[in-house]
Amino acid sequence: MSTKARIAVVGGGISGLATAYYLKRESLQRSLEIEISVIDRSNRLGGVVKSERVKGFLLESGPENFVSFKPQTLELITELGLKDQVIGSNDEKRRVFVLNQGRLQPLPEGMGFLVPVDFKSFWSSKLISCPGKIRALLEPLVPPSKGDLSVYSFLQRRIGKELTDKVAEPLVSAIYGGDVRRLSISSALPDTHRMEQRFGSLWRGMRQHSQRGTSSSGPFFLTMRKGMEQLIEGLVNQLSDRSVYRNIQDLRLHCESGAYRLRGVDLDRVFDVVILSTPAFASAEIIEGVSQEAAHVLSQINYASTTIVYLAYNREEFSHPLDGFGFVTPEKEARVLDACTWVSSKFEERCPPDTVLLRCAIHDGRHERNFTSDDDTRDKVHEELQRVMQISCSPVFSSVVHGRRTMPQFTLEHAGRMKKITRLLHLHPGLFLASAFTGGVGIPDCIGTGRRTAKLALDFLHPTP
Repeated sequence: MSTKARIAVVGGGISGLATAYYLKRESLQRSLEIEISVIDRSNRLGGVVKSERVKGFLLESGPENFVSFKPQTLELITELGLKDQVIGSNDEKRRVFVLNQGRLQPLPEGMGFLVPVDFKSFWSSKLISCPGKIRALLEPLVPPSKGDLSVYSFLQRRIGKELTDKVAEPLVSAIYGGDVRRLSISSALPDTHRMEQRFGSLWRGMRQHSQRGTSSSGPFFLTMRKGMEQLIEGLVNQLSDRSVYRNIQDLRLHCESGAYRLRGVDLDRVFDVVILSTPAFASAEIIEGVSQEAAHVLSQINYASTTIVYLAYNREEFSHPLDGFGFVTPEKEARVLDACTWVSSKFEERCPPDTVLLRCAIHDGRHERNFTSDDDTRDKVHEELQRVMQISCSPVFSSVVHGRRTMPQFTLEHAGRMKKITRLLHLHPGLFLASAFTGGVGIPDCIGTGRRTAKLALDFLHPTP
């Protein structure tokens, strides 16, 4: 091993860039000599995080915000000197609606994520029937689950079928873009599962959480003033031009005399540590020459694709009050789209003042839809909004963005696959995985994964006494 350890971070998305940042920061704190190289197959860094201004509209191709109750993102933004660029959601309008029998109805009040915690407020909901409310309020009496269950089975068991179908299922599907009957509760919603196991019920767990005063008093959602890509730019600015390799195609990893050789178009270098921050299917191709068995397991991890449709309308012609953040659609109602964010109500400065901007999500991991073209997609989404929101005006702006295989699916097989991959990678010291499929899909989760992986890599190179 050379005096200056060489570390390759393959993948320039949020996970990879966070990993590179924390490698640099922690190595300086430990006074370690390392050389970091970020390698990406694209010309631009950021992966799914992409912001664009078009005709005065701020369009996010990937995540549009992050939650305030997970501190990782805001801590990183503060370290990057970008805290003054953070804006919060308009929480005076923080209501979410659900499509029920063709009409939008507000989600029940008095809920902590997926479970009723304020019984009086919850009981006033018109969305859930009296038998459905009674069943949901019996949640504290339900014994803890045993073994891994699907998200749907877990929630139906705890809060009943009606609340699961009308509220929990569309909310979780909107996060993962997938089928909650296939997603694993312990892998997809680990905090929820741990809360049930620790406290015996979600209601007791949420009450303990609120009594400790751990809830945030600020806006629930946060974003960057110029779009989430500002975070990417802040991370890229921490890298030197010499340490970034772009447009590297056909990358393959090989073992070589106790180190790793990465070969691709216009790249052939040896590294002491390699961190793969690429999707599972891409990681499988890269490491096939090192471990065919690990590559095979990685290739079995499924991904969902998402289409984002932005539609803007003249504000004076738009009859709906947009008195909330948007709506989600239960599985049986999701004919065209799965969720719709009322962007112009949720955040300021996302569109010209005389317009309203809506962001509609279509996930193929839940339903397959057949659209013949982007124009057909836009027209069908507009027709659905006319039906659901009872509007009659036509859009003045539209944009259709496709995200191919962007959302890893944490299915019931996921935990077993990850255990097997971990065991196989232990046979190859210095090779690490840091991606959404390893630690969670949200921006805070990806940042946390990057931070943990950076520490593991440096501990491997320079074990702490």
